[in-house]
Amino acid sequence: MSKPLMWESYSDIAEQLNQTRLSRVEQVLPEQQARLLKLIPHLFQYNQAYLPGFHSPTTPLGVANYCHSQEASDLFAQFNWPRVYQSSKQPWAFEGIYAMGSTASFGQNPQSDVDVWLVHAQELSELDLASIDYKARLISQWFADAGFEVNFYLVHPKQFIDEQYSSATHSLGIEHSGSSQHWLLLEEFYRTHIRLAGKTVAWWQDACAINQPTEHLLFLGEVLALPASEYFGASLWQLYKSLKKPHKALLKVLLLETYTADYPNNFLITQEIWQRCLGGDFSSNNDAYLLLYLRIETYLLNKRDIRRLEIVRRCFYLKCGIRLSDNTQGEQDWRRQTMRLMVDGWNWPDSLLITLDDSANWHSGQLKWFNQQLNELLLTSYRTLLQFASKHELSDTLRVEELGLLARKLHAFFSEDEHQLLPLNPLWSQQVQEKQLTIVKSAKQNQYYLYREHVSKYSFMNDSALAKADNVCALMAWAAMNGIATEDTRWLEFERSKKRKDKLGQLSKQLIVPMSLKPKVSKRDLCQPCYFKKVIVVANLEQDPTDAWRGQEVMLDYMNATPLALGPAKNNMLGDVNIICLNSWGEWQSHQFAQGEDLLEAISYVALGIKSAPEDVKLTVISCASKLNSHIKSQLSQVFNDCQSLIKQVGVTNTMMYPLQLGKSRYGLYFNSRGMVYKKLEDQPLAKFHNYSQPACPESVLLPRPDLGDDPLSSLPSVVLQYITLGAEQFFLRQRGDILDVFLVDEHNQLIHSEHSEQSMSQLVIEKSREYVFQAQSTIDKHYFNMPQFFQLKRVEGDLRVVPFGISEEDLGSAF
Repeated sequence: MSKPLMWESYSDIAEQLNQTRLSRVEQVLPEQQARLLKLIPHLFQYNQAYLPGFHSPTTPLGVANYCHSQEASDLFAQFNWPRVYQSSKQPWAFEGIYAMGSTASFGQNPQSDVDVWLVHAQELSELDLASIDYKARLISQWFADAGFEVNFYLVHPKQFIDEQYSSATHSLGIEHSGSSQHWLLLEEFYRTHIRLAGKTVAWWQDACAINQPTEHLLFLGEVLALPASEYFGASLWQLYKSLKKPHKALLKVLLLETYTADYPNNFLITQEIWQRCLGGDFSSNNDAYLLLYLRIETYLLNKRDIRRLEIVRRCFYLKCGIRLSDNTQGEQDWRRQTMRLMVDGWNWPDSLLITLDDSANWHSGQLKWFNQQLNELLLTSYRTLLQFASKHELSDTLRVEELGLLARKLHAFFSEDEHQLLPLNPLWSQQVQEKQLTIVKSAKQNQYYLYREHVSKYSFMNDSALAKADNVCALMAWAAMNGIATEDTRWLEFERSKKRKDKLGQLSKQLIVPMSLKPKVSKRDLCQPCYFKKVIVVANLEQDPTDAWRGQEVMLDYMNATPLALGPAKNNMLGDVNIICLNSWGEWQSHQFAQGEDLLEAISYVALGIKSAPEDVKLTVISCASKLNSHIKSQLSQVFNDCQSLIKQVGVTNTMMYPLQLGKSRYGLYFNSRGMVYKKLEDQPLAKFHNYSQPACPESVLLPRPDLGDDPLSSLPSVVLQYITLGAEQFFLRQRGDILDVFLVDEHNQLIHSEHSEQSMSQLVIEKSREYVFQAQSTIDKHYFNMPQFFQLKRVEGDLRVVPFGISEEDLGSAF
């Protein structure tokens, strides 16, 4: 009889901590948000047409051990809802409803969202769960309209115990970590949860003896022996979460690092909280977020890593949202005194407090510096966790297809590609726009730097620059993409003329609208080869032959002349060409073509990016020429649109040729299923090809596909040619009886073909993924997040098709 008595005592201790946290909710959350949080269990206990979330009378309802209190009646009265009487015969659908995360802790600030676990009864059907999930989304929207962000998660009571109910069965999404973390997620829940209604969670040590839900207790799993194999997936998930809230993710990634440092003798924060509770400590010192910070602080002090510790302290302070420089905030916040003592111990000057408390008004320079620090620290911890994971292999529950999705998403933010325009996280700031931006060229480094203010010849420093690139257009595109440049921004280029300033200003205004697009990326996009969704062509920014032209523009209209080969001398009025493009992975890139046959190289690059686009790509042309602006813009628009039409028409058995006069030379642009190549045409007439011309482009010529000779890609199945892209390794897998055909196309489109007789497709995908993660990281020409793509060649109704490996069709369309 001793164990039940112990559990009863432990349950009382857990409930005392729960009541302490509930009382802190009242102090930390604004009054309206606290009221809405209390309302949550009642909205799932009942299912009435006048309540938020109602959509069907058959939606399962009811919470275990629910009792309609006077508080519930008062809440209903505040929203003018009638009191509901629930039949006692109605079975309950939920074991319990729990808030988790930073709610009611030191980490709670006015901008924090609330995560709520709906632990449902295990006998509910898929149809029941779908109905509950829809109701939860409707309630989330109702809360959002009231200014309160709440995310609901359906959790099976055996999700962390029985593999068939594990998180690996849940789809990776914007808020759901899928298979990337499992036990670490449960450990976070145990150390931070607040029971809003339902059963008390048995989260203390040795609670595993409770292997079934009881009338009053719910056991979700044992976390004391966290598997080493899970840390890598969890770190990858936190990096993904850092794309929106890097300061929060940094704290969690560093906690993982502290856990690995003590492995396998971990003393988890969950255990520390419970030990303190057993000793009667329910004070603010026994707070999950405070203990998280102190654990990281101790770890970094032991390593004498003061630089990282300073950034961690700022992240913790900003996460808490306690503005110590604001004396009007009041002293009623139970965290304020403790935070003041901590800050005094850190020897922070008042000026730093004022700067941190003013984070809503940080300018782009402050944001750039803080983002750089956060990214550097995140990647430092990631490398540490990667080294740890390499000794223990990947988690068996981590699905490699989800590993690829997370890595591909991270590539857009952490890429080392010099052509990629990386997003600047605005963090909390509402003031990213700049009144003036200045470009400075470093002749020694052959780089251009962007500054937010006017700089003199002797005052600029590279480490204070907002961005750097090898050309001016890339800097301007970066500023437009990140909202730093506006219609009113003044542009200067150091030691350049007023005419140059006017040119930059005009270009900036034309870039702002097309680059304001916030791309939506689905799992299907990330699983497929990338293609261009938007292309911006910028002409004559650096080299402008029209400066020396003395003709009359009006005559070009009468003569129907082309600025690409103007007049009897066939002068080419086109200078440099810049291509700014947005691809289907959500990445902006900028490329400059300023050498020799630059237009032809630009067309070849664009053709490769639009050949597999499912619909026509939006093409925008901007001319920065001092003269012939409209003519250059019109001519380039026609050429690029014609080329887009041709690349979409070609198949695997034919080639389209497009003649183009460029200066004194005439070129043939040859489009096929692999892209475009060009060569000079002989002085032979094209009359013999006229039977092949296409109505869409009267000057184009249809040719039979030329002999590919020794081209290695000629051995590929023809359907694969449409899927090849530059910049990523691609595996195309085909099962032929006992033989597994493997076609590997590397980042440079080189083909390696191999056959495997004793390896399944899944085994090969897992092996190559682990090989990339743990072995390729040591090479300097690889990037952490440029993971290979895996495709399966399958027969569907007799046709050979290419499908992403491991992702179901119904899951591909979801946002990510």
